Amino acid sequence: MKKLSVLIKISIIFYLGLINPVSSKSVKKIATIKSWEAYTTKIDKNKACYILSNPKKTDSKFKISKRGKSGVFVTNYKNGSMHEISVVAGFMFKKQSKVFFNIDGKKTEMIAVVEDRAWSESTKIDRNLVKQMKKGKELIVSGFSERGNLIKDTYSLSGFTKALAIIDKNCS
Repeated sequence: MKKLSVLIKISIIFYLGLINPVSSKSVKKIATIKSWEAYTTKIDKNKACYILSNPKKTDSKFKISKRGKSGVFVTNYKNGSMHEISVVAGFMFKKQSKVFFNIDGKKTEMIAVVEDRAWSESTKIDRNLVKQMKKGKELIVSGFSERGNLIKDTYSLSGFTKALAIIDKNCS
């Protein structure tokens, strides 16, 4: 539950930072490495760091113009020793549906689906996904919208490893 609480706070900061950077003065961009951006912020008086990437391609039958902000982000906590992976879809997921991360053909189910966000079930899965993302070239996130449309977002993993190293250094 604590994991979900921290990620919800970061998701709110993420939205504020992307929609109106002035409204979220505590968010500071510290680097852009190819397809990934690195940020620092304060959550409950503690420094938090995260990297994010936006989809380079979307496959779907819905109107993209009606979609909100979307992205995959990895949060550093516990002084760089732990990472949490999550996705903000920009649309409401279908209730009780599954969301998948597919890294170069290897598929992982994201268990915790809440409205337009999804997380993994455990830190073990997060560690495995981080390892795969460091080695991988492409990430495809797929899930069903509440209207039943399958949406597939494709992300480049170019720059992921360097961006992750930057947040680990800045939050240790």
